[in-house]
Order: sequence, then structure tokens, then C-alpha cells
Amino acid sequence: MGSDPIFSARTPAPRRGDWLDRPQQRPFRKLLFQIHLWLGIATGLYVVVISVSGSAAVFRREANRWLVPQRVEVIDGARLSTADLAAAARALYPGYDVARVGEPVRRDRPVLVELRRPGQSNVSKERLFDPYTGRDLGNSYPALLRAVEWAVRLHDDLLGGIVGRRVNGIGGALVLGLAATGAVIWWPGRRRWVASVVPKRGVNAPRIVWQLHSVVGLWSFVLLALWAATGVYFAFPEPFEALIDAFDDDPSDFYRPGEAALLGMIKLHFGRFGGLGIRVLWTVLGLLPAVLFVTGFMVWWRRVVRKRLRAGGAAAAALAEPAAPAAAVAIAVPITVEPNDSVAVRDDRRPWRDSSEAPAP
Repeated sequence: MGSDPIFSARTPAPRRGDWLDRPQQRPFRKLLFQIHLWLGIATGLYVVVISVSGSAAVFRREANRWLVPQRVEVIDGARLSTADLAAAARALYPGYDVARVGEPVRRDRPVLVELRRPGQSNVSKERLFDPYTGRDLGNSYPALLRAVEWAVRLHDDLLGGIVGRRVNGIGGALVLGLAATGAVIWWPGRRRWVASVVPKRGVNAPRIVWQLHSVVGLWSFVLLALWAATGVYFAFPEPFEALIDAFDDDPSDFYRPGEAALLGMIKLHFGRFGGLGIRVLWTVLGLLPAVLFVTGFMVWWRRVVRKRLRAGGAAAAALAEPAAPAAAVAIAVPITVEPNDSVAVRDDRRPWRDSSEAPAP
């Protein structure tokens, strides 16, 4: 009995140099593709949470300066006493008692006044007052600032304390694996890599999504890897510190080899350099991991899930149809069934086949 050529044909063994010219034909790349795919699906929600919360956390210091009054005008000889400030606070908030009046360390700082409802110690307000005029300057901890601090805690430890910080470190290691496998998968070959660093024009919408995922992943690779590596360090600093100490010839001095580079990576992680422009840029760049997950999910859904749903629907429809006459079947089989079967088998063998993955001529 003859064998089906579709199933019996063997893929020729890759030649030396094929990885540089035809990486799509290497089995190792296909394995990395599956690892990248399922890592992305498994960590998708985590990546989106860390991405959005990290962008919100960039302006943590600025939010405190923008939302909380920092200075008042100094008026010589007009500073109010503690009793006068308490009286001003009681007049503005008659349903509260003054629990505490703070004492700023500098003359140009506002005074914190804590107020509480009688018999309800859990109901309180913390207001900032001008110590020279007695004017209420606002809440010392406004709702928007609390939201920013909540986003910071979500980004740092997933609101879970030390356990959340450890989980965050594991997530950082997985994202580092995503970045590494994505970089290898992106490589299209020596003849095509220049054309693959920017999106192509005149392509359809699904193709645009795939190109956006590839190009954004390429250009953000270094930053993504840095964010992931420092995330691992924040959760598990001991191995990093031990590695630095291993190269320190003189532990008694203040110089530690590699420590400056580590501190530089931490500054890059948070965008703690430059001015406001860097903060805005880091806020936008911080959303790139979320963009990568959304585009990757869209590609996976279109190429895998939707095809399987359609195949299942077609099979159910075929079972529901009445049996065709024998003559019609005899005529239809050689014309339609065999080509469709052949295409289906080839699609199953290469479900992620794309024009960008075609071997170079």
C-alpha cells in the first residue's frame, strides 16, 4: 500500500549556516516559539498589571509635590500659636476635635493638624494649615496621591508584602525568558533582518498586528530585559550581592565592583534621571509590555483559537448535513475533498506559518 506523500515526506536536514539564513527551518526555533507563546499566555495578566502600575509609579515623587502643599509664605512676627491653629481648625470643622497640631522643622512649611470625631477614633482628617494666616491648605494625603501609592505597592509587591515581592521576582524571571526567546524568534535571517526592524506599509490589519508585536518587541528588548532583571534583584537581592562580593578584593573599603552598574540599572528601572521629559517618556515606555501582550494575544487568537473554532463548527455542520447521493460524492471527491484535505494537513503542520517566516530564496 502506498503511503501519503504529505505524511511521508521528510524535511531535509538543515545545512550549516541555516540559522543565519533560514532560522524558520530549525527545530530549536520552533521549540522556542512554543515556549514564548505559552509563557506569554501564562504571564499575560501579570505583565499588564506590572506594566500599567509601573507607568503610574513613575510620577510618585512629582505627585507628592504637585498634590500636597509644600511651602508657605513666611510673615515675620505673624506666626500663629498652637492654640490659635487649633481654634482655626475647630472653626472650620465643628464636628471634630483637634487631636494633634504638628510642628514643622522649617519656617516655610505648612503645619499638619489631625482632627477626629468625638467617640469615633477611626474617623479622622489630616489637614495642612498655613501657620501665619490659619488658612486650610488642603488634605495632607489626597485621594489621587493615595491611588498613586496604591499603584506603587501593587508594582512593588502585588499588595502581598514579602510573599508578593517573591512572586514578583519569579514573574520578572519569566518576563526575562519571554524577552530572550522573543529576540531569538524575531531573527528573520541575514537577508531580511534590515527590512524587519520597521513595519511594512500596505499590509492588511492582521499582518499589522503581527508586525507591531515583532517591531515593538525588538526595539524595547534591552529595556524589557533590564526591567525584568532588576525586578528579580528587588525580590532576591542576595545572589546579586554575593556575586558582587565575590569580585571584591578588599571588603574593608567602600568600593564594590559592579555596584555602580547595579545602581545605574535601578535608576533606569524607575526613570530616576533627567527631568520631566524622561518621566513622561518612561510612562509611555512602561506601557510597552502591555502592548506586547495584547498584540501577541490577538495573533494567537486569530491563528490558533479562531481556526480551531471554525474547524469545529465546520465539522459539526458537516455531520448535520444529509448524506449526498453516491454519484455526487464520486464527482466531488477528486475535485474538492483532496485539495482541501491536503491544505488542512499542511496548515496543521505549520499553524503559525507566515510570509515573514518563509525561507529566503
